[in-house]
Amino acid sequence: MNLSILLFILSVTWQEPAVPLKPNDEFQLTVDYKFKTRQSTSGNSNLNYDYQNDRIVREGGSGPLPYLLIKFKMLKLSEQEVRVRVESNSPKTVFTKKVDEGEEFELDLGYTDDMKDRVSAFEYNIYFLSPKKEPVSKVHLFIADDGTFFCQRGKAREILDQVLAPVTCPWCLSQYSANLPRI
Repeated sequence: MNLSILLFILSVTWQEPAVPLKPNDEFQLTVDYKFKTRQSTSGNSNLNYDYQNDRIVREGGSGPLPYLLIKFKMLKLSEQEVRVRVESNSPKTVFTKKVDEGEEFELDLGYTDDMKDRVSAFEYNIYFLSPKKEPVSKVHLFIADDGTFFCQRGKAREILDQVLAPVTCPWCLSQYSANLPRI
């Protein structure tokens, strides 16, 4: 009994502190839905393993499918935030690079069906790093298995099987147009 209490206390004290979420007014997130046709030799949808990228890929399907791109702009950076690292729930880092205030980059999340079916990555953390490459803050993106898109734990948009013109995440920006169609 005493050993379990000691192990619990040690595990709590050795845990790294959680990285705080970046305030929503310091970045701009634009969701861009498109139709893309998946290249396939047959008319059927198949799951294949992509050894080069170490992930499962769905091939085939009929006609154009909904595809998701995220445009991310850094509106405000602290003095400690000099780099950005994007990680997904797959084992690899998406990318790392130096950033400046006002800079924009694009995240290619892929086909929405793949995210909903958990065939491709469905969770992303955008870490803002110090000069020592330690996380200072982060932005959390998550696509639920029902297609709901979450930004910073807030319900942003639903990604169903429809495509919209580029919209701005209402929980990330104040200049959200209330007359945008809901999916």
